[in-house]
Amino acid sequence: MSDDTPLPRLKELQGGIAGQNGMWNSGALHYSLRNAIQVSGPSGYPSGLESLAGDYRRAEKVLDEALLAIGEIRRQRLPRVWAGDTQVAATDALAAAERGLERGVGVLGRIAKELFRLADAVGAAQKRDRDGLTPLHEAYGLTEEITAGPFIDPLHYDGDKMHRAHQLAIAGIGDRVDAHSALAETSREVSSTFHDLASQARLQRLADSPLSALDELLLIDAGSSGTSVDGAILTAAMADRAADRLAAMSEADRARMEQLLAGAGSPEHRAYLMRALAAGYDIDKITEFNRLIAPYGDDPAWLCAHLNPIGGDSAPSGQQRPTTFDGAQWTQGQYPTCVASSTVTARAMVDPLYALELTTGGHPGDPAYDNGEAFARRLRDEQFRVYDGGRSWYQNLPLIGTDGMTNNQSATVADQEIGSHTGADYENRNVGNADERRAVLPEIERAVDEGHPVPFSSRDGNGGHQMLIIGHDGDRLQIYNPWGYTVWVDEDDFVNGRLDSIGNGVPKEFTSVRLPK
Repeated sequence: MSDDTPLPRLKELQGGIAGQNGMWNSGALHYSLRNAIQVSGPSGYPSGLESLAGDYRRAEKVLDEALLAIGEIRRQRLPRVWAGDTQVAATDALAAAERGLERGVGVLGRIAKELFRLADAVGAAQKRDRDGLTPLHEAYGLTEEITAGPFIDPLHYDGDKMHRAHQLAIAGIGDRVDAHSALAETSREVSSTFHDLASQARLQRLADSPLSALDELLLIDAGSSGTSVDGAILTAAMADRAADRLAAMSEADRARMEQLLAGAGSPEHRAYLMRALAAGYDIDKITEFNRLIAPYGDDPAWLCAHLNPIGGDSAPSGQQRPTTFDGAQWTQGQYPTCVASSTVTARAMVDPLYALELTTGGHPGDPAYDNGEAFARRLRDEQFRVYDGGRSWYQNLPLIGTDGMTNNQSATVADQEIGSHTGADYENRNVGNADERRAVLPEIERAVDEGHPVPFSSRDGNGGHQMLIIGHDGDRLQIYNPWGYTVWVDEDDFVNGRLDSIGNGVPKEFTSVRLPK
């Protein structure tokens, strides 16, 4: 929230009013009351928000009717018809359309609910703010009787009136601050929800690609469920980047890419090919990637295990979910490589060729390479490659050297390892208190909603640690801890220094974050 909004000014006045009691503060209280009365109240029109919510309710009903119609068509016995540039089955397309409509119904209903919630919050804040103005006006009148401008009026000063005015001032300014604070928090939560819902509108992200609408629908839907896109293989950012890169290809390269997509064994297989395109690889590299995974193209579980290391889930807050491949953990082990380890994992999340190299050594299906023990060795080698390459020489000096990596070094390796495959440029942002942490949350949420892994640091008297923010749902964030698990954490824990809720030994204070620009 910027400093030119009413809330910071009211909080500033509240701090001054708290100490403006007694005879010698009567003039100061008088002017503080005048200033507090002049601050504008909460803005917004509850009736307009309710009307807009009603429009979304009606749209939800229309979409629900379309969902029923598509469902009836899908349940009929259809011939095996192929359509689109990549030869998708019509039955698959209808199933994807039905899932998309089902999610759309849920999204429209959620929007309507949030708009009604915001309308109630605006109305309640405006009423409480008006209620707070009443004692402020009364207190101002009392101080007017006992002051002469900024000074005490010795002829008319009354200690009881001053005491009463101070009590009224505290109560009134408290109500105004609480009213604005409650509305600001609700507005932030609603805005966060809307951005989360907007990022789920994945189909528009491929709309500028040269593919047909059916192809785009199947690619966007791959990996998702009927009610959620949390497991979708293409994130919003990946879909944008893949569409741009496909449109920029030469006609010959685009024809080769469409041929690869047409020959894929499943919608998931197609989506991972597009994920490779989004990661910045040329058609020759993607063709070789396809050769390696094609034998498993009709096995979504194999593809997910080997190419998508950290999947989304909706577990209860505080419940740790181990991150493993073939029984071996995605972990830093007993080494001081939390920055490097979280960076390696983040790259594997956005770069399927890199993920395949880590899990199979480039030999999928070969038991000498494609196993948990071999994966753990390759993972550790990559962690130390990033660790050793990202540190300065003096950090390795005997006696005076230190373990770990700095925040700036973290931002640098994030650019090199993650940003080079997503197009993002990471910058470090330090946060020193609860207000700064809360202020940066919307930026974190937007980045994660788009599909960017966000590295962050926490610290306390026991040291520092880097982890990744990889998911967002309402007022919760999903964290990958390079100690080998993911966990959902309430955002209040981020703001209020309770990150030990991630796990025993995790430093409590959220102190910095690497944000993609």
